[in-house]
Amino acid sequence: MARAINRIERHEPTEAEIQAESLTQIIKALSENKEAILKTLDIIKELDNAGMLDIAGALLKKRTEVGVHGVNLINSLNIPPLIRNAFTLSQMVGKIDPLEMDRLLNALGSGLSHLGEMDPANSKYGDSRDQEPPGMLHLLKTMRDPDVRTTMAFGLQFLKSMGGELNKPKPDPSDSFADPQRKESETHKEV
Repeated sequence: MARAINRIERHEPTEAEIQAESLTQIIKALSENKEAILKTLDIIKELDNAGMLDIAGALLKKRTEVGVHGVNLINSLNIPPLIRNAFTLSQMVGKIDPLEMDRLLNALGSGLSHLGEMDPANSKYGDSRDQEPPGMLHLLKTMRDPDVRTTMAFGLQFLKSMGGELNKPKPDPSDSFADPQRKESETHKEV
């Protein structure tokens, strides 16, 4: 009959055994990643030859002073409002339908290319036969053109929509990214 186990002996590794195991793992990792380690060492050597490691070491030693100067530079260059405006602009562009944006940019390009045909230095506006700017009667005749009416309707709708947005109350300045179209339940306060 077998004896009952009364005592369990745990083997606690010694410091020498722990170091030997760690060294074995490091040597195994080095041998498995030989090429990557050699490339990394080459990069570090080139950085040292260029003096970059000395610069990095000095920056780390003086990190507090460098940080203060960096924050002062960011504030003096007005970078925070620039970043905020970039986010706002990207949000606005993200809301625009790409097909409509393409159509609008094509129309704008076409209009600008026709503007290039106008030569104000020689007092030629529009038609090459005209020697002076068009009169009121000519402008009224031009309004019969469907393209001109379409553009004017587009411009007036743009101005109406823009005016409607400008007449809305200003957003709370404490909300850094105020979006008046967001519902109050969707807004998240910064922590």
